[in-house]
Amino acid sequence: MAHSSKKDRVKMITLIGMAAMIIAVAVKAATSSVIAAAAIHIAGLACFFIVEGIEKTPDSESGLSFKRFFSDLKKPGVIPLILLMLILTLAEMLMSKAVFGSAYIDHVLGRIDVPGLDQLPLLLFSQTVSVLGEEIEFRAFFVGKGMKHFSFWPIAIVGAVLFAAAHYTAGAAGIVAWDLGAIFIDAILFAILYRKTGNCLISFIPHFLNNMIGFFLVPILFG
Repeated sequence: MAHSSKKDRVKMITLIGMAAMIIAVAVKAATSSVIAAAAIHIAGLACFFIVEGIEKTPDSESGLSFKRFFSDLKKPGVIPLILLMLILTLAEMLMSKAVFGSAYIDHVLGRIDVPGLDQLPLLLFSQTVSVLGEEIEFRAFFVGKGMKHFSFWPIAIVGAVLFAAAHYTAGAAGIVAWDLGAIFIDAILFAILYRKTGNCLISFIPHFLNNMIGFFLVPILFG
């Protein structure tokens, strides 16, 4: 009876958290509300750790596992998938310049607020915190906990739509569609990587490196 009650609580919190993220993303995309943006993070992070606490999740099953990091990284197909994502990022940057020129980077810079390369330590710290937070929210919680109640692909697709929508900024239709499409594909690949490892610290790697590649390539390609 107690076990059933715990499962019911976990399911309820998971569904409430997922619904809260969906609503917060929709509001943020429609209004650019800072409060809605914060609500996305609060809902995802809080519900992940609440569920982990209720389940008393062991490290061997946690979606955020430092102890499993190296063993998960060595799982079949993981490193090739990470390398593929980095290659796709480079290709996307080159194609963006060829198709849209500087208008594309103006749009991207319009939706992010991060320290410049002249503040490299602060940039690395802020990106580590930001990317890890997003991986816990969208992969470890939305995809990881969501997979316990739904099939992988519906959860991965909905999660990717949410992840892209959370990065939405108004602009020229073609540039916005290209930008969100690239983010959606990234999110699908992050979700696949998470399913392979069950560890958002692994999906953190290409996510963080993709961002850093962008920051370093922008001055070269668009300077």
